[in-house]
Amino acid sequence: MVGGSAGRPAPGGSVPQGATALRPAWESLPAQVRHIVEWRLGSAVVEARSQDSGFTPGLASRLLLADGRRVFVKAASTEMAPWIVEAYRRECEVTAALPAGVHAPRARWTCEEGPWFVAVMDDVEGHHPRRPWRAEELATVVAMLAENARALTPPPHGLHVPLLADELAAELVMVRDLDLPWRDTCVDLAERMLASPPTTVVHTDIRDDNVLLTEQGAVTVDWNFVAAGPAWFDTVSLLVQAYGDGIDCDSVLAGDPSTRDLDPDLVDGVLALLLGYFSWAAAQEHVETSPYLRSHQAWYRDATWKWLSDRRGWSTG
Repeated sequence: MVGGSAGRPAPGGSVPQGATALRPAWESLPAQVRHIVEWRLGSAVVEARSQDSGFTPGLASRLLLADGRRVFVKAASTEMAPWIVEAYRRECEVTAALPAGVHAPRARWTCEEGPWFVAVMDDVEGHHPRRPWRAEELATVVAMLAENARALTPPPHGLHVPLLADELAAELVMVRDLDLPWRDTCVDLAERMLASPPTTVVHTDIRDDNVLLTEQGAVTVDWNFVAAGPAWFDTVSLLVQAYGDGIDCDSVLAGDPSTRDLDPDLVDGVLALLLGYFSWAAAQEHVETSPYLRSHQAWYRDATWKWLSDRRGWSTG
């Protein structure tokens, strides 16, 4: 609870890694939808493995085809989850416009059958970073984020994204609603961060379940919330999770070329915005289709508050 215990939250809290989503199985899709996908692929599906990380109820499956190829498929219905359809559609638009230097799987093609939207994407052979975070895996992901930022600075022509400051305007209101003695300071920090030049396309939703580690390094998935913001935003927001897991993230910031000279108040501005959002989100009603969502958000609230209060020297007793 914000303003309560001074200890860090338990790593991962009560949220089971890799088993947070209630997703439909490939076999549950209408037969006509499956037939169209197999026809477009030119081969039958012989194995489907649902990927149950994340917090949305859309289909997300790795498919093995009869000819030995693998693809990754996302699907959702406008009748059941129109917002997921829009998220999947947006991800396909974004990944199609990403420069070659960005570590991300691309959409191969999409199709629509009745209310169903299907995206067929590159399959990535890898695994999510382990929780609690390990320093060596964190270093790999931080390095990948730096490479992505370089490839996405300036924002590529043809990739139309909103400004991060506009996307986080609601979060600023949530910061103003915080019940803290340091609320005004949090607001000032958040406003200063939002005034940072939008030099780069940033992912904005970096955490363990949106990253895959491979033999070649790391890749980032789920590119539907991109915005134009400061190049270091993704790194700072990722480190909240690592800090909550016990990593010395101030040392990580000091050692990374993209953040070592960063004004500490800008780091704290990111944390203030995240604190406002997660404090609000964790207090919302339980979501039946995403049973671990509120626990996840409460864990992030506590981790963000602990790191921010430690950095500012605020008493949490």
